[in-house]
Amino acid sequence: MPLETEVKIQVDAEEFSGVRRRLRGLGAQAIQERTHEKNRLWDFPGGSLRARGCALRLRTHGGESLLTFKGPVRKDREFKKRPETQTRVADADATHLILEELGLEPSFHYDKFREIFHLPVATGTVEVCLDETPVGLFVEIEGEQAAIREAAGLFGWSADRFIRKGYVELYAEAEHAKRD
Repeated sequence: MPLETEVKIQVDAEEFSGVRRRLRGLGAQAIQERTHEKNRLWDFPGGSLRARGCALRLRTHGGESLLTFKGPVRKDREFKKRPETQTRVADADATHLILEELGLEPSFHYDKFREIFHLPVATGTVEVCLDETPVGLFVEIEGEQAAIREAAGLFGWSADRFIRKGYVELYAEAEHAKRD
């Protein structure tokens, strides 16, 4: 199974706008304009996928739907790494019904707005996503480790800014903070 390697950096509104301008100045190619994404995670009753550190996600955005399986996060102090396999699905509603018939149920839902860029750097090309979520603004950088470090450095970010958590964890932390 292919291995996804990524980090997130939380930014404020001013930095977020600056990243967009800087990406264009660096010659990044816009792959996806700002698009609303709906993400629904699925699990078996009792949460056996989550208990194994896995996730099954159905994402819809811009008229496209993707079904993604994510394996357990691998131990790494700097990067979020996990096996990931995804495929386009022609009909999100039919996929929803299939998942239910297989005994799965929606376990978590989150929305965000996302822009996607491909940024070439000396050590490879990274995918840079600008994510607007209810729990904050994030820049997600995905690619090979050296290319992620290099791309982050172009914005003045070092590993101490890297977030290895997924959006499920970030949403849960925000909800917990609201209750406190």
